[in-house]
Formats: sequence, structure tokens, C-alpha cells
Amino acid sequence: MSVQDINDNPPRFTQLFRASVFENASPGTVVLCVTSTDADDGDVTRYWLLPSTLSSSADLFDIDRQAGTISVAGSIDRESTGDVLVVRVAANDGAFNAETTVTIDILDENDVPPACRLPSNTFQTVEDSRLAVVVNVSASDADATSPSRDAVISLADRWSRDFVVVDGGEAVAWRRPVPFQNTSLVRGRSSPLNVHRVTLAAVDMGRPALWTDCQPLTVSVFAENVFSPQFSRSSYSVAVPNNAAVGFTIITLHARCGSS
Repeated sequence: MSVQDINDNPPRFTQLFRASVFENASPGTVVLCVTSTDADDGDVTRYWLLPSTLSSSADLFDIDRQAGTISVAGSIDRESTGDVLVVRVAANDGAFNAETTVTIDILDENDVPPACRLPSNTFQTVEDSRLAVVVNVSASDADATSPSRDAVISLADRWSRDFVVVDGGEAVAWRRPVPFQNTSLVRGRSSPLNVHRVTLAAVDMGRPALWTDCQPLTVSVFAENVFSPQFSRSSYSVAVPNNAAVGFTIITLHARCGSS
């Protein structure tokens, strides 16, 4: 006598599933394979993804109905989706359903270029600013993890005759003393030699590194006012008529710059 088996047991997932995948993974990239068991003989289990109430993660993945293999189906961006996605998986053996959740960690890639943070693109300074800081600068990066999110300001051309980046990429300073050029005047304005330009870039620490060219900085050098005005005499003595009216001119004083 033989006892015929009937489908009276639901399928059971073999474990709680967790896996990881890099953001921007190509469609078709395999994430993991869910497995289940069924106490009934001969039952064939089929799998599918259930709509997710937590996120749109079900739209980002697909599952093989027979094998239970979950793969990438959409564009995953960690900066917008977050670092963890949860998908709900259902199994059916023809009569009974079972459900489980699959946790998928989204690994960060260096896919966001850094941004420059400059207070302005024009600055003024005085001559002979010996290694003085011209401007404080910074860079930001929207990538989620280090070193991809670590960004600094650098010289776009790696080297400049006049400027150097200091303070760990957070300030621009003079590389050398810069005198004011007063030998040439153009329509009452200082010489063009007093205008210096530097091109900076924001660079992150990811591999490969990404960079963004900043808006060029223009630094104008002005003469340092080191000479105090001087009167031609140290003291003055003048007689005033006793009947002088209001507004009577007593004396006219003149001062000159000590460098002239």
C-alpha cells in the first residue's frame, strides 16, 4: 500500500538573506540567490518580488522565478536611494505562499565630482604679502564614504609662479613676495602686471580621483600705504588780528607723502 503525498506544507526560506552590491552596477548583475525548502514531495516553488512599502527597491531588482536569483534591474544611486535597500520576496509551491525580506547593502562608488567653495572670484591685496593667505577656500563632495567624499582645493595646473595652496587644501597664499608695479599707468589705472590670475580645482581622494575646475580667481595688488603724511614744518606761529571776522583765513597748511 502506498500513501500519496498531498501539498499540505508551505515552503520555507532557508535563512534570512543579506547581500551587497555596488551602486551603478549594470543591469543583470547578480546580487544573491534565495533558497527555500518544502516538506512535500515533488512541489515546484516559484519566486517573485512583492511591492515594497519602504522604498522603490522592487523596481531596482528582478528575480528569476525558478532559480530565485535576484539581479540588478534599474539604476542604483546610493546618494539618492540610501545605503540599504530592502526587497520582499514571495515563494509559492502551488498552494501555499511564504514571504521573506532581503536586505541589500549599497556600496559607495566615487561617482560624484567635488564642488568648489570660493567666497568670491575677485580679491585685493597689498604688495609684499610674503606668503600671506589670499583667500580661504574649500571643497565638498556628495559621495557618502571616505575617501570619495574627502575633497580639497588644488592648483589646476599643479604649479603656479605666484600662488600655492596651503592648510591642507583650504587656503590660497602667495608663493613669493609680489611688489606693486607703478611703472606703467593705463588711463589712470595701475599696470596690468598688478593683476594676477590663478586657476584652482576641487579634487577628491577617490580612486580614480574626480575633479572640478573652479572659477578662475583674479587677485589685484595695490601699493602698500607705508608712508605717513608730513607737514613741511614741525610747528607754526601766526598772528591773528583782534578784529578778525568769522571765517578769516589764519593759515593754509600743506602735507606731503614721505616717499615723494
